[in-house]
Formats: sequence, structure tokens, C-alpha cells
Amino acid sequence: MKEYAVKNARVYTQDMDRPWAEAFVVKDGKFALVGSNEEADACGKDMEVLDLGGKFVMPGIIDSHAHIAMSVFLGGDDDDESMPMYDCRSKAEVLAKLKALVKRHPFRLYYAMFYGKVEILKDDPITRDDLDQIVKFRPVILVEEECHSAILNSAALRYFKIGEDEADIAPGLSRYERDAAGRLNGTITEMTMVPILGIETPSKQELKSGITKLISYLISRGVTTIFDAGNMTEEDLIFSTFKEMDEEGRIPVRMFMCHMLWRPDMVDGAIDALKKYEAEYETENIHIDTMKMMYDGTQRIHTACMVEPYADTGTCGGMLISEKELLAFMRKLNREGIDFHLHTVGEAAVRRVMNCVQTLKGEAAAGDGEDFRITVTCAHDEVLRAEDIKRFAELGIVANFTPSWNGGNCGSDPDNMKQLLGEERGLRTLQTRSVFDTGATVSLSSDEVELHRLEHWSPFWGMEVGITRQDPDYGRQTSGGRRDGRTAPVYPPADEKLTLEQAIEGYTINGARQLGIEDRVGSIEAGKDADFVVLEENPFEMDPYRIHDIIPERVYIKGILQPRCC
Repeated sequence: MKEYAVKNARVYTQDMDRPWAEAFVVKDGKFALVGSNEEADACGKDMEVLDLGGKFVMPGIIDSHAHIAMSVFLGGDDDDESMPMYDCRSKAEVLAKLKALVKRHPFRLYYAMFYGKVEILKDDPITRDDLDQIVKFRPVILVEEECHSAILNSAALRYFKIGEDEADIAPGLSRYERDAAGRLNGTITEMTMVPILGIETPSKQELKSGITKLISYLISRGVTTIFDAGNMTEEDLIFSTFKEMDEEGRIPVRMFMCHMLWRPDMVDGAIDALKKYEAEYETENIHIDTMKMMYDGTQRIHTACMVEPYADTGTCGGMLISEKELLAFMRKLNREGIDFHLHTVGEAAVRRVMNCVQTLKGEAAAGDGEDFRITVTCAHDEVLRAEDIKRFAELGIVANFTPSWNGGNCGSDPDNMKQLLGEERGLRTLQTRSVFDTGATVSLSSDEVELHRLEHWSPFWGMEVGITRQDPDYGRQTSGGRRDGRTAPVYPPADEKLTLEQAIEGYTINGARQLGIEDRVGSIEAGKDADFVVLEENPFEMDPYRIHDIIPERVYIKGILQPRCC
């Protein structure tokens, strides 16, 4: 249908001038009119009509921080041997599962599996020597659930050419842990893990199959635009695969992609590299126009960069480059008009980005520098200083959160966070609502990297957890087999629960603002691309603990109904 009218709907537009409508007209893939049934009738009497009988319609959803190709590289979707072992509670259990895996598959070239939460090993760590006793001459790789650290046996260290004199990539951040004698103990953190992603690079066909599976699932959950937040390896392979798929008609969504920086020595040539990728691989739906930096790490392995030291170690984590170097690089990005997306979990990482933006804007205001014209996004923002929360709005920095973490990131619990950060900080993390309430642009996203639980990729899963701060995974199982979030613990602080209005805003117009395409998508307004999602029920009238089960009845991209899947 090139032209049609949608009538008798409850249209939640995200247009502040007209938040609700009952009808709209689509012509040539764009909204031609948004208003009443009568206005739609007047727009074209012979037009085909889709009568929705009062069903809910919202703008197409934007996942503003996803990892499509990286998830395919990590695998774990159809191999139950590498599935995360969430039930492991100790070193003994992890090693027992590894032994069982080796016994079932004695001739594998290597063994790799997720072992669960890193804190289960806090008092009894696994070392390379422990793994060597199980497998001596073939690589063993154990990855923790957050995917920010791994444990390798001696054969794996040799395979990846990690020698005893290996220098850390970034002190306090991407490091090789050592025992008291200075010998590698087998644990590697953050970007030192990049080589293990290449132990078995998927073929182009496998990559296409995995990408298709993920994008099809996301579309089925209402996602019409995706920002892929980066791949630490094989970028030419990944970009060329997406280009081929789009030319084959297999990428119906808008894909915004980035060049990821994970080593300090990548910074000097980063702009030229991004321009090369853009020139070689951009298509109608594939856009490679953002710089991504892994600026710090994560709380649970003490690599997130903190203002106040961790309570249990007295360390402050690390960062990829200094604030001075970050400022110089951001100045170059601004000169080139290249948007900047940064992984910033710790309070100091966020603050240093803010300081750089403030300096550059101050220089421009004083006539000492160029106008500041790029969008800077701080992603994750798990720990914020109270005095910095208002600076997102003041400086125009986008705060990108993953609301599914608001029930406890990867199963983290308040007691563990108190041990890491102390009572006050540990019980006040993920302050999504506080940032929203300042008027800042807050975008919301999946940030998943695992394929074995696709429902965690659903924006409706994120919406529910964002507004309840309760993760259905930790609720009781009902007789029908579903998990009931109302029985899960509320992750503190309870006053950080989002409203449903905020959750939808974060997944629609604010995602568009992050990507600089708010003039084209993000709301149902005349002149914008006709991306919209039809739901059987109105989420404003639903039990909020059923939101994560929502599967849209219909999803349209540029006015075209997408095939159903999943």
C-alpha cells in the first residue's frame, strides 16, 4: 500500500504539540497527516483504510545501543555447552562443569564457556593452574556473565601469544592480572579479551544468519532503527557483510554503526579509519558515522573509573586515555562533525567527558574555538556524582541507559554493590529517573551480547524493568511457565523508577535525538518516515508486570508492514 489511512486508533505520537491522535495518513512511506478520523477522511476519500478498532499505536522503537555482530561472534545461541552457568555458586561448581564438558567432548580443539557472576569467585578465584589440572595442552577460556573479564589456562595464554612480560593495554582498565610473584594468573580484563573473540571467526554466511535472526527478532518487538555500538574485531568483515545484506534487501531497518576504539594507540588514526569505512561500506540503510570509545570498564571487576575509590580495594579503576588526551581528540571530532559515543560506567569517566564538553563549549562561547556541533553520548552511567546529574541537560550530553539493568545489572545485588562502593553509593546506582527529571535527553537500549535469551533484547522487557526496577528473571515462576516480576526484589533506589511516558520517550524520540535523525523518525508527525507499531493492548492500561510479554501485532517501517517472526 503506497497510500492508506489508519483510523480508530489510540495513537501515542511523541509529538509534544499533539500527544494523542486517532488517525493518520501514510503516503509514499511518510506520515502525510496526523489527526482525527474526519481529517483522515478529508485527506483522501478513495484511500485504503486500516481500521484498528481502538488499538494502541506508538512510534517505531529505536534501540540506541545494541551489539548485533558482536553477539554473533560470541555465540552461545544454539550450543548449550557454552551457555552461561547461572546456577554456579562457587569455584568448585565452575570447575565441575568444565570437567563434565571435557568428559563429554574429549577431542575438542578448545573449551570455552560462560561461568556466571564474577563475584562468586571473589574469595576463591580460579587460576590458570586450576584450569591446567583439567586441560593442559588445549586452550580453555572461561568468560564471566558481564563479558568484561575472562580466565585462561596456560595453553590459551600461549595460543593468544600472551607472554609473562605482556604490558597492560591501559593500567587499571585493560590489564593482565598477576600473582604475588608477578606471574600471570590467567585472568584478563576488558580489552585484553579482544583476541579471544577471534578464536573462531564466523564465516560470512554464519554472520549473515546470526544478523538476520537478531534483526528479525528486534523488528518483531517493534524496533525500526538500531545503533550498533561497536565491534572490537573484524570491522571490515562486519561492515562488508552488512553492506552485502542491505544490497540483497535483507536489512529493512536503519542501521547506524560506529568505529570502536579500545586501545590508546588507535586514537591517532581513528578519524581516517572511520572515513574509510564510511566511504567503502555505507548504503541506503547502513550508516557508519559515529566514533565509539571504550573509555572505562565495569564496577564488578573494579575497572570502571571512579572519583572516590572502591570500598573493598581502595583503587579507582582506569580509563583508556587521559582527560587531556580526550579533550584533544574530542576537539578533532568536533572539527570533523563526527558524533562521539562513549562507554562510561564510573562516576569519574562521566565527569571527564562532561569536563571536555564544557571546555569546548566555553572556548566557542569566548570566541576561542569552533562552535560545538557534535552529539556526545555517555552510555551506561551506572554511578553518578550528585553534582554531575544536572550537567547532562546543561551541556546537552545524551545519557544512554540500559533499563533492563535497573533490576540489577546481570543479577548484581545491593549487598554486592555495598561491598564495592560503600553503603551510600552502593544503594544509589542507575539513577535513570533523576537524569530524566533534569530535562536531559535520555535514550534507552538493550546492550545485549547473548543470544540464548532473546527476550532480554526486547524493548518491552526494558520498559517493564525500567518502570518497576524488578527483573522478571528473579521473580517466582507461575504455573504457565512465565516469571512474575512483581515477586522479584525492587532494586534500590526505588525512587528511580521511570514512568511509562519516560520509558517510551527514551525508546523513541530521544533515541532519534541521539542519532541526529529526530527530523525523520522518533515520533508520529506529518513529514516523518512512517515507522509505527500496533499493539493489541494499551500499555498505559495494562498491568505493568505484563509489559515484558508484549509482542506487537504489526510493525511498519517507512509505511511497509514487516513480516512477523518469533
